[in-house]
Amino acid sequence: MKKAILSKGIFAITIVLSLFWLMPLIFIFMNSFKGDAEIINHFLALPKEWTLQYYVATWNKFNFPLLLKNTIFYTVTTTVMVLLFAPMASYFIARSRHMLVCRISLLLMILPIMVPFQTYMISLTKFLGGFHLIGTRLGYISVTVGLLLPLAVYIIYNYINTIPMTLEESAYIDGANIFQCYFYIILPLLRPILTTVLVLDALSTWNDVITNQLIVGTKMSSMNIQNALYMFFSVQSTDWSHALPGTMMSIIPSLLFFLVMQKYIVTGITAGAVKG
Repeated sequence: MKKAILSKGIFAITIVLSLFWLMPLIFIFMNSFKGDAEIINHFLALPKEWTLQYYVATWNKFNFPLLLKNTIFYTVTTTVMVLLFAPMASYFIARSRHMLVCRISLLLMILPIMVPFQTYMISLTKFLGGFHLIGTRLGYISVTVGLLLPLAVYIIYNYINTIPMTLEESAYIDGANIFQCYFYIILPLLRPILTTVLVLDALSTWNDVITNQLIVGTKMSSMNIQNALYMFFSVQSTDWSHALPGTMMSIIPSLLFFLVMQKYIVTGITAGAVKG
């Protein structure tokens, strides 16, 4: 009886916390169908008219198809590059025969995680400016991949350490080289954790604001959606009737992607929790 009451209490608390978490999204959704005056005067009320005119106006006025194309391009490109290089680096570090090399390599790789991005972003822009990469897609992609790689390497490195080395030793005895061992044995076993890295990095790139603002700036042809949303806000005023529909249009793709892929995040994390 006590267990039943406790489980119901936990369930009720979970529902309440979920509603608190969803509250900002609900308010954004409700007010995205209103004009500026209605948003300011009746923020908590339902829209007087459920119309898509503000969505259409935002889509056309700020060239959302171009912004959407840019954001998808950045997300796919950076995620593919991270998934290409991170497993290789992780495998080298995890299977290095020299413990000192392994530890130093891992430390250098995860060092950017420990240092806040804001502490070196000015130096980074000066460095990129020297190569004329400011305002370019190449510059933004290069920096984003560099920021995403350390965490991806660290996650995959810990996962590889749960894979028994006897699998590779058996392959070496059968005449396989290190490349065959990596591509035919290790890489297939990394599928769960690579899916987790894919989801985390894709969402991180999709929702990125500061890096895109820093490198691309206000160049509309290279902006992502999140950067463009800041055009609706200024010191003097806020264009709510465009900002909120734009925010909803930026949230929906990432939300759907997360809902579809969330089970793979849990699978990837729990798969590496048990050694062997």
